[in-house]
Amino acid sequence: MSDVEANKTVARRYMQAVIDGDAETIESLQHPNVKWWILGYGNMSRADFVASVKSGLLTAERRHVEIITLTAEGDRVAVEAVSEMTFPDRTYRNEYHNLLVIRDGQIVEGREYMDTRLAAAAFG
Repeated sequence: MSDVEANKTVARRYMQAVIDGDAETIESLQHPNVKWWILGYGNMSRADFVASVKSGLLTAERRHVEIITLTAEGDRVAVEAVSEMTFPDRTYRNEYHNLLVIRDGQIVEGREYMDTRLAAAAFG
């Protein structure tokens, strides 16, 4: 398997872990020094990012994420996705573009773009 194909596999595993609510896999796919940048939130450490995912998306009763396109070149994987997450008091829908830099089977950098208005309405 080429590096590009291996990186695409990591990106798919990451997205599936979000759907499954699998925090252990989400964490294991990230390098200990991963750098995250989220539109509207800015830079986040690995610990802050994982805590945000655990207290936000993974608290949903139902998570559906559909990858629309997945494109890779070198160590970069671009993932366009739509999501619908059901919480006891609301349904959160958004569209995402994630740019993941993957080396040696782990995400070393992540940039996430979404409709920040929808995220703020759902999570404050």
